[in-house]
Amino acid sequence: MSAGAVAAGGPGLPKVVLIHGLAGSYRAWDRVVPKLEHVAQTVAVELDSSGSIGDDADDVAALLDSRIVVVGHSRGGLVATALAERRPDLVSALVLLCPPWSRDARLTARGPVERALALPAVGDLMWALASGERQRAAQRSAFAPGVTVPDRFVADARMRGRRNFVCSSQAIDTYLGTRALADRLRDLTVPTELVFGHLDARLILPTDEFTDLGHVRTTVLAGSGHTPQWEAAGEVADLITRTTGDPTLEG
Repeated sequence: MSAGAVAAGGPGLPKVVLIHGLAGSYRAWDRVVPKLEHVAQTVAVELDSSGSIGDDADDVAALLDSRIVVVGHSRGGLVATALAERRPDLVSALVLLCPPWSRDARLTARGPVERALALPAVGDLMWALASGERQRAAQRSAFAPGVTVPDRFVADARMRGRRNFVCSSQAIDTYLGTRALADRLRDLTVPTELVFGHLDARLILPTDEFTDLGHVRTTVLAGSGHTPQWEAAGEVADLITRTTGDPTLEG
């Protein structure tokens, strides 16, 4: 396992680490980073993601040397949570964008395509035969209707390859199979922003699973799908800015 990072923003600003989701890269944050350049020093990580959620959390921890706000998208939200579990000294707040909150909440992961991809021979053939447009079509469920799937998202998924995709997806089920997200957040005291897209086609939206957690605030973005950092970059940047400016997070 390994991690790299791309930093932006001036010195002296609050630090924010950005963790991409399944089959993604640091480029998933390209619309958010410019909106934060005057309010935060951002570190967009690039994870190998071939191991467990905990492995990825350890890789992120190795890049950090102080308490910061940790933002994670989808699978990256689970990595952010695991980081807070393992190294609470490094996390001042969490912002979790469309995190899978239980195994059963993962709609597309239970579909026939992802199940077939997990089969070695069948999955390898499917991946090899999938054109760029087929891979683009497979990613449409990650965006609200009418939103064009960006070329960079298609390229990142193809670069990762089938085995990395399958291992990364299985790691989500393993992590949530041990404990669901609400139970994990219940044991954390770190202030947490939960953000979901109203038009998310990859997740079942939670109902009351997080309502009893006083340190967790839930926001549902109208018009956004599973990738709000791309579809609603301004709103996501505002949420992150609000979190970095919270005086209760100092120290």
